[in-house]
Amino acid sequence: MAETTPHRRPAAARIALVAVAATFLLGACAQAGPGGAPDAGAAPTGSSTPSGPADDGDGDGTDDGAAEGGPSVAWLDEGTSFSLTLFGSSTCPPAVESVEAAGADAVTVRLAPADPGMCTMDYVPAVSEHELPAGVDGRPVTVDVVPAEEGAEPVSLELP
Repeated sequence: MAETTPHRRPAAARIALVAVAATFLLGACAQAGPGGAPDAGAAPTGSSTPSGPADDGDGDGTDDGAAEGGPSVAWLDEGTSFSLTLFGSSTCPPAVESVEAAGADAVTVRLAPADPGMCTMDYVPAVSEHELPAGVDGRPVTVDVVPAEEGAEPVSLELP
């Protein structure tokens, strides 16, 4: 009677299979595009050219900043509360330190210093809700977002 041996794959086939699996797993972790990700731990720093009017023209009380990855504001309850969307790391999201009246139609939002710890290198929205400070009753309301970093330019947004 003939002796049978268990079927074994040749060593080269096993090595090729491992190489294909490793390539697939490493490819899944790679960045989608060239260049590095933005500094996810840093709060938005604005630009030397402040954004224009935040209203996208459709009267819904929102602006286009969030669609572009920049800060944005929107009314939650008009005249009472608003939301502020900032972008940064999901493990160290940008945080608001204070919201203060800066006139009858202006609010200053100061951001807290960025977390000095380890943060993921993702770039996701972080939405916070804020009461409109007493005495702010004009329309539109300008919201100046002031980064915590020394020398960073504020970003001006608008609540219609």
